[in-house]
Amino acid sequence: MSDLVGYELDNGIATVTLNNGKVNAISPDVIAELNESLDRSETDEAIMILTGRPGILSGGYDLKVMTSGPENAIALVAAGSTLARRMLAHPFPIIVACPGHAVAKGAFILLSADYRIGVDGPFRIGLNEVE
Repeated sequence: MSDLVGYELDNGIATVTLNNGKVNAISPDVIAELNESLDRSETDEAIMILTGRPGILSGGYDLKVMTSGPENAIALVAAGSTLARRMLAHPFPIIVACPGHAVAKGAFILLSADYRIGVDGPFRIGLNEVE
């Protein structure tokens, strides 16, 4: 795994941390590393805590990928949907510790967890498609 997604195992708890720039954009590489984290936590028989950097869980899909052509956008959304289904089917509990904003795919990551907790503050959680 690279610096995009951190994985730390401690006493049966896998802490997975998104660290992809200012908004923790969900890119193909981030999805691949999140899938690796799911595999690893299953092998480790660990509860997973997924979090981001202070102030942000994720601002959603990587706009550079989404605007680079329809094939790339479709592939990214399909991979993101597969990730959500994997999270929902994971054999061990997944907790999302939301440290701030969770917009678009960030909100769907929250919805895909077994449990979710957040910090108090002027943060936005929501879907772009909804007013």
